[in-house]
Amino acid sequence: MHKIRLELSSQIDEVAACKLAEGLVNIAVSSTTMRAEHKNNSPWAIEWFFQDKPNPADIIARLSLQSAAYNISAAAEIKPEQLEIEEISDDINWLEESYQGFVPFTIGSFFIHGSDYDGDVPEQQIPLRLDAATAFGSGEHETTKGCLSGMIDLKAKGICPWNILDMGTGSGILAMAAWKFWKSPVLAVDNDPESIRVTERHAGMNGINLNASCLSTAVGDGFHTPLVGKNKPYELILANILAGPVIEMAPYLVEVLDDNGYCVLSGMLIQQSDLVLSAYEGEGLTYRTRYDIGEWTTLVMQKAF
Repeated sequence: MHKIRLELSSQIDEVAACKLAEGLVNIAVSSTTMRAEHKNNSPWAIEWFFQDKPNPADIIARLSLQSAAYNISAAAEIKPEQLEIEEISDDINWLEESYQGFVPFTIGSFFIHGSDYDGDVPEQQIPLRLDAATAFGSGEHETTKGCLSGMIDLKAKGICPWNILDMGTGSGILAMAAWKFWKSPVLAVDNDPESIRVTERHAGMNGINLNASCLSTAVGDGFHTPLVGKNKPYELILANILAGPVIEMAPYLVEVLDDNGYCVLSGMLIQQSDLVLSAYEGEGLTYRTRYDIGEWTTLVMQKAF
């Protein structure tokens, strides 16, 4: 097994970094894309795992094509010396190694842990079991914590949504948390087939059935996904994506949100929150609360009349 690590400028945005990582999806076993310490001004680090030793020239060629395809100018001329190639000993379980940094933690009612954890679940806690090696969201990021906090507070207020949508589900953590919390049907949507594959695997690991009464999944183009319209309206919509897409989807989200329904919006920096707030207030939603954690924020809004 071999690992390649590539560090990129902090100026590259999240969409560009993820698109660059996808450039090796056909030849890599798995990949991770993250900023150091989850800070917005930190450099990006992309790591790919390969079964056999990769050819650096081939890697650079593929990344160059990906850079050109998505106009990622900051990554257009990657040099061989930028690729850190490490051979992982056959005596080391690389999957197990990737779990070691995933220490179980608690967010309100939820106890989140890796699939290798065999300890006890704290009393009165709801367990969420995740495959930390391939998950796109393990709950450790501030935006995921904000969304979970929003869900916890909504339930504390007696809100019991009967139909839930998780738009841009990623690892499926919010969709699974919503189902475990309310036992109401949840639809998890993402434009990345890999995200849906991971979500479905996580559902199985957590004993959640994949059917219309529990958790449904769909690969599609956001709110234009046919199943989204078929299953509407939703009393709760979760959207932890990025500020730009969250703003663009405002009219489509409001269209499928039930009267008096709530939406939990995240993936934005604190300085971007006013733009998101303005977009949704412009569509008639009412601001209810927010959760500022580090540099990131989560907004809770309601379609109230």
